Amino acid sequence: MIYNIIHSILRGAQNLNAYGLFSFFLFFGFFIGVIIWVCALKKKYLDKMGALPLDGSETNTNQEIKP
Repeated sequence: MIYNIIHSILRGAQNLNAYGLFSFFLFFGFFIGVIIWVCALKKKYLDKMGALPLDGSETNTNQEIKP
């Protein structure tokens, strides 16, 4: 299915110059790379990063100034 979509896009892209094709493949490759990177993340790392804002071990350096 994806092959047919890419094939139809490239078949209709005969008027594109080299910059158009380069930007298309760069755009497509970037998002495929991000999807692969996200799928490769470890569950333990994601749980740790997800709980980080709620950890409570940080000290508040922005003290509210009372008039």
